[in-house]
Amino acid sequence: MFDDEALLNKIRDHFQLPAFAGLCRVQHEEEPDDLRIVVKVTTSDGRSYAVRMMSNSYSTLEDLAGQASLCGLLSGGGLNVPTRLYGSDGRPYLILSRKGHEVRATVETWLPGKEPESLTIGLAEQAGEWLGAMHRIAGQAPAPIPFTSESPWSLFGQEDELDQDAQALEEALQTGGAEPPLMRELFALYREKRSRLRAGWPELPGGPVQGDFSLNNLLMDENGCLCGVIDFHLAGTDVFVGHLAGEASFLAYAADKENAETSEAAGDRYLEALMAGYERCRPLNTRERSVLNDLIGLRRAFACYQVDEVLGEIKAGNTEQVNQKLKDMILYLKKEYRRTDL
Repeated sequence: MFDDEALLNKIRDHFQLPAFAGLCRVQHEEEPDDLRIVVKVTTSDGRSYAVRMMSNSYSTLEDLAGQASLCGLLSGGGLNVPTRLYGSDGRPYLILSRKGHEVRATVETWLPGKEPESLTIGLAEQAGEWLGAMHRIAGQAPAPIPFTSESPWSLFGQEDELDQDAQALEEALQTGGAEPPLMRELFALYREKRSRLRAGWPELPGGPVQGDFSLNNLLMDENGCLCGVIDFHLAGTDVFVGHLAGEASFLAYAADKENAETSEAAGDRYLEALMAGYERCRPLNTRERSVLNDLIGLRRAFACYQVDEVLGEIKAGNTEQVNQKLKDMILYLKKEYRRTDL
């Protein structure tokens, strides 16, 4: 018997699906405070769906409804994203009990395509086009989507993960043996940029965003073209240019790691390609362009993966490596990113 088959049958009945002809487990991550199960189901009429069961502290029922609304909005705007199904009670989710815990289930259409094996310049440009189109469509929504959560990239909100990471790093560096002038310069630049951004943040356009525009959530067709975006479980509200800077910097970091170059040059090229694609579909306004340099600098310097690397070197006692990484972070903060002056 397939694990959770009884729950799958309840989900099938609630969402009024035909009989299941095939089941394939795609993901099963089970921790005390975070459950994620994804099953690809094929029904007797030949259609395929992704059934998701989840239990966590960060997705509210309002957010699940918001994810469904955002998928519908983007799909209606011509983008190939999953369509969430609504159940017999008119809601895009079902509340169940599993092993004594409440879980929420959703069903969405299964999108064909394959995950990219690596990031290329062409794919980065296409990703930028898709992200720009998603922001443009979301910004034109006839009514706000009532998310209670913000994007994981959001600044100055309830969960400012970048600031949490920066504070953790600053505290660790106090006893980490790093050169004091480097520490002072790094965090002076950090606070200067944060202060400038905070002053104008409420005036920047924003709205609902997908929240996790990583390679594993992009789909390519047989010709190598981006053909779909999946996984909206981290969707929420954000300032569009802030979300752009976060996602673009993350992909630039991935490009840095894939290339053997000793500088950040590879990441710069991928960042530029993504930005070029983005602005073809949603040109940044003057105010957005004025903050982009600070945003990208902060994201490339203080992203969680960057901070984790420095913390690892501190723990290992590699003072020379710590100092070098602080110099690299300062370089990111001081760099002038070319797309900001268009």
